Amino acid sequence: MKHEIAELRKLMADEGMDVYYIPSGDFHGSEYVNDYFKALEFISGFTGEAGEMLVAGDGAWLWTDGRFFLQAEQQLAGTGIELMRMAEPEVPTIKEFLGEHAKQLKAANPERDYVIGFDGRVVPAAFGLSLEELFAGEEQRVRLRTDEDLVDKIWKTRPEIKPSEIWDFPIESAGMSSEDKIAAVRAEMKSNGADYLLITDLMESAWLFNLRASDIMYTPVFFSFTLLTQDSVRLYVMDGALGNGLPERLSFVEVRDYNDIYKDVSEMDAARAVWYDSNSCNYELYCCMPPEMKKHDASTPVALMKIIKNDTEIASTKNAHIKDGVSVTKLIKWLKDNVSKEQLTEIVVAHKLEEICRGQEGCFDLSFETIPGYGPNGAIIHYAPTAETNADIRPEGFLLLDSGRQYMDGTTDVTRTIAVGPLTQEMIDDYTYVLKAHVDVHLFKLGPGMNGKDIDAAGRKALKEQGLDFKHGLSHGVGHVLGVHEGPNAIRREPSDVEIKAGMIMSNEPGVYMEGKFGIRTENLMLFTEDEEGNLVNEPLTCVPYERKAINTSLMTEEEIAWVDAYHEWVRDTLVPLLDEETAEFVKEETRPL
Repeated sequence: MKHEIAELRKLMADEGMDVYYIPSGDFHGSEYVNDYFKALEFISGFTGEAGEMLVAGDGAWLWTDGRFFLQAEQQLAGTGIELMRMAEPEVPTIKEFLGEHAKQLKAANPERDYVIGFDGRVVPAAFGLSLEELFAGEEQRVRLRTDEDLVDKIWKTRPEIKPSEIWDFPIESAGMSSEDKIAAVRAEMKSNGADYLLITDLMESAWLFNLRASDIMYTPVFFSFTLLTQDSVRLYVMDGALGNGLPERLSFVEVRDYNDIYKDVSEMDAARAVWYDSNSCNYELYCCMPPEMKKHDASTPVALMKIIKNDTEIASTKNAHIKDGVSVTKLIKWLKDNVSKEQLTEIVVAHKLEEICRGQEGCFDLSFETIPGYGPNGAIIHYAPTAETNADIRPEGFLLLDSGRQYMDGTTDVTRTIAVGPLTQEMIDDYTYVLKAHVDVHLFKLGPGMNGKDIDAAGRKALKEQGLDFKHGLSHGVGHVLGVHEGPNAIRREPSDVEIKAGMIMSNEPGVYMEGKFGIRTENLMLFTEDEEGNLVNEPLTCVPYERKAINTSLMTEEEIAWVDAYHEWVRDTLVPLLDEETAEFVKEETRPL
């Protein structure tokens, strides 16, 4: 058992807690977090972006989803922490587990309370409220203790939160002024009967004010809350974040201290109504709201506006993808040219790609940690190499390379599975089945009465016919110089509450993962548009050739082949004029008609 867990149990005993809950998020429900918030990693050693943990006197358990099963198995080995594979048969949810655990402990000690502890600031209100509902009723005698960050008491080397300086995001990329955005938001508030809008998602405040920063790795946002009414705008930021203050264009915004939000929310007029999102509003902040106040819990109007890109954002993003296509294609050629000549590792490839991309105008960061998985490492869905796992790349098989950048004109995300040498027939056929699934999504027309689940079905059909599938979503939204994983729009097996609409930019990324052997994923970002018949169709934004050596055309339909040929023609026409002579010849060869 890790000594950190032993220390945590001592503190739990002192506080009278039966179980302590540790999620992987921050005060805003962010996916990627500042180092200060990596409490789950500190306690467990698990580095995946999505995880939740319970520690009790009789055990420790960590829940994560299918993207991270293999990674979690490796990182939790020998820790005494049991891996709970989410959505797998006979694996309880955290709430189900807590319900049963409380029942067992209370059966042994019927006269005492069962106490669940957690830091209420890092737990989304949605989860806290679900626990309230689960344990409602006096007979339950279950209490929530949300006022203690126990991990902080044992994390002696915890990093500080040092806010970065907020910078002005150019209107030439944003395409819409903050005044116009706020006016549109206020109109939505009025039509929904909301007097207050509480914005807690970091990407929403950054979008609303056309501001960016670097408080979180890979996502150019800043720690903030926004409280909006029909006649006031309050922005809550950390001391030092604004440097010389807000830009003159935002002179109408009242700036307040980041932590004042809790007091100000508690002082809202209880006779009024507040609109908030319980997925990003933390539980502690929710508990500050006047209890009798009318509360509207839903995706905010900001969230629903920013997922529909305006014409300027679309044009800018297309430009970013062309620059990104140049860089990724150069990396692929470099890799193929050098894999037999020198010792290359996954980390070397990641660094080389970043070096190439940062040479492009306006590229200022990655949009997530680069994922180069060679051979068996490619089968770990969200694998990222460490010093311990960094594999040598031999001139054979596949390297799965998933990567993305932040440009001043757009956010990118692209996956290509690259043949670094001879392939087996199994590799070629599986690559082709993934490509078929990928192309079938691009060919799909979303008609009236359809939902994202219909696109998901199209993206799995070619794989399921071969007994194959993948344990991650088919598609996520992508922000504009914001989060590479943008919600609330997504394409999953289940119907979504958010309708797919023209102007959305989303991913198309089916895959196959053969544990211990290899992984394959092919990903483009795509822009949804409307055709003449009113159907939603999509156009690819990603501009990088597919792996020609891995395509078995005998497994493809004529329509699929024609689509790949047309895509490759566009890639060739777009990239060749921007490349040096050698790389241009490489692209011409890779994009010849199938």
